[in-house]
Amino acid sequence: MLGSDRVRRQLIVLSCVGLVLTAAPRAFAQTRPSTDAAAGRRVFDAQCAWCHGTEGTGGMGPSLQGTLRHGSTAASIVDIITNGIPATDMPGFRGPLTDRSIRQTAAYVQSLSRLAARPAPGRASRGATIYQSNGCASCHVVEGQGGTLGPELTAIGSRRGGTYLREAIVTPAAAHPVGYLVVRAVTASGADVRGIRVNEDVFWVHIRDASGTVHALQKAELKSLDREIDASLMPSYATRIKDAELDDLIAYLSTLRGAK
Repeated sequence: MLGSDRVRRQLIVLSCVGLVLTAAPRAFAQTRPSTDAAAGRRVFDAQCAWCHGTEGTGGMGPSLQGTLRHGSTAASIVDIITNGIPATDMPGFRGPLTDRSIRQTAAYVQSLSRLAARPAPGRASRGATIYQSNGCASCHVVEGQGGTLGPELTAIGSRRGGTYLREAIVTPAAAHPVGYLVVRAVTASGADVRGIRVNEDVFWVHIRDASGTVHALQKAELKSLDREIDASLMPSYATRIKDAELDDLIAYLSTLRGAK
């Protein structure tokens, strides 16, 4: 009887050990993603938050909360962080980050995508009306309609966060878009031409003025040509619209995400 009890206890111990060993890989698999995400958050805060905002709420770069426009799987997010996205402001981080850090950052970004996107404080329907009533369409294109003096806004909500959009409306020169350099030329006759530089080479400069007219000017015939690095043709709307209207306008712009 004593021998049987000893054998029974040994069998119980062995069974428990077997359960622990069987469960260990499963537990490791369950905790590993969260561990990677925690490490990835530290990398994100150091390398990515300046553009995408704290906790991925958006800024100069888009919000990463909710459905991601360009990355739906861990592998695709790893590829984006590694190589960037062509024709966008998203650079690749193959140099500054190790493969492990990239995988960890991707895990954190994927965790952000599972969060519900924070809604903008305003009402997009009212913002669309404010957009039209303030003449924004005279300078910006949305879905093929509008002027070309300013950047196209068809997919602006998928490329910029609310913080950036607010700054661009209130202080346009501070959020200077790439490709919209303001230049000022004075011709030999004394004519003053100021607008967006459309094209420039050694001999010519093409300038689109505020009316939309493009001037082709030969540099040899100019008295001066100044590049206004910190200037913008867009006026500030800080005092042109109320705070609530600004919230509505940003809410509307945030819905512009391009082709579905």
